[in-house]
Amino acid sequence: MHRPSPTVLPTRSLLVGVREESELVLHGLRSMLAPHAAAVTLVGLRADQPAPPCDLTLFEPVAPHRAPGQPLRVPGRMVAYSYDCSPSAVSTAMSRGAAGFVSKWLPAHRMVRDLLQIADGRVVIDAWTGRKAAQKAGEERWPLTQRETEVLAFIAAGRSNQDIVDETLLSINSVKSYIRSAYSKIGVTSRSQAVLWAVRHGLLLSSEADQGGLRLVDAPMEAVRPTA
Repeated sequence: MHRPSPTVLPTRSLLVGVREESELVLHGLRSMLAPHAAAVTLVGLRADQPAPPCDLTLFEPVAPHRAPGQPLRVPGRMVAYSYDCSPSAVSTAMSRGAAGFVSKWLPAHRMVRDLLQIADGRVVIDAWTGRKAAQKAGEERWPLTQRETEVLAFIAAGRSNQDIVDETLLSINSVKSYIRSAYSKIGVTSRSQAVLWAVRHGLLLSSEADQGGLRLVDAPMEAVRPTA
């Protein structure tokens, strides 16, 4: 089973724009990512200045100077970048056209990994905050089994049924059965509805550089841990 390595560096440094952040934030982010300069180069972007052709553009969805729902015009693919990692904040950013979501709580190596994957065309939602994602009461309310959760997570990451078969080594009939049971439990009838439900309920995905494959990311809401 072949799994692409998330640690492969691009042939050139990605040019990542940072949209309308203060100098303090921009310098801090540059310092934080300095050890990874071979992979990512940051440039500050201002609305009143010409923008260079960036591969990705980081933007803060809840910037105080921007009206809610105001459309964004940014160079390159948009990546939401925020301390607010709630499911509602993530789903709002994604619905406005973001290609991914990365938390401002992330350590440098993990942020770089996520940016490389987004630049490579993957949809990455990494809303890790360092806090435990669930309590016992929340666990009891989670409607899906562990296997249903895993299959739904792959669907939320844009994987096809055959991709899920390759990743999990389940049969195609088993994968379809888990999809049907998960859809029935969460009350959806299509893949797009399932993705939206997953984002809204904190079923967030990332891939670990040292483990090749996908894993659930700790999300800042209560009912995110699956039952056995």
